Amino acid sequence: WRKVFGDNVGVEYEGNCESFEKGKKIIVSTPFTTAKCLDKAEAMIVDEVHHAFGDARYEEILVNLEPRFLIGFTALLPSYKKYLIDPRLIKLLGQPEYLVYDFKSLTKIDPSFKLPKAIADIFDSEFNNLEDSVYEAFFKGLIKGNKETIKFLELTFYTYGKEAFCESYRRLIGK
Repeated sequence: WRKVFGDNVGVEYEGNCESFEKGKKIIVSTPFTTAKCLDKAEAMIVDEVHHAFGDARYEEILVNLEPRFLIGFTALLPSYKKYLIDPRLIKLLGQPEYLVYDFKSLTKIDPSFKLPKAIADIFDSEFNNLEDSVYEAFFKGLIKGNKETIKFLELTFYTYGKEAFCESYRRLIGK
């Protein structure tokens, strides 16, 4: 950041506010330190933004800082996380726009991009319309039954997919 923006960049962690007090225009910090040091933020870039989805502490900070611009980065945003965004953030900033880049498109953007030499066993894909409506029904509490069973089926659905969900559901019928 300093190579691009020079002396206008500060770095603060552990609740230190020196860069904020000096009026630095760009400050690399945690959301928690930012909230301690500022009442409002014009723009925020949140790395590992998947932690902010469904976490009341992050949500409260982001809502209270009232940024006009909010950009989040993450290597993996499981599909179900998009349902956990705080409605106050949507009211403040509008519907989020999700941009997804795979290795092929990253190579097109930057020909020097090198593919990772590891294969992850984490699989995630966008829900189709039926899967979307099933998850929405879980999320809105529209599916009735034993609370623990419903939570188990919900977790199975968004963690392992529709096949595992259907298999678990068939086993649970009648219990």
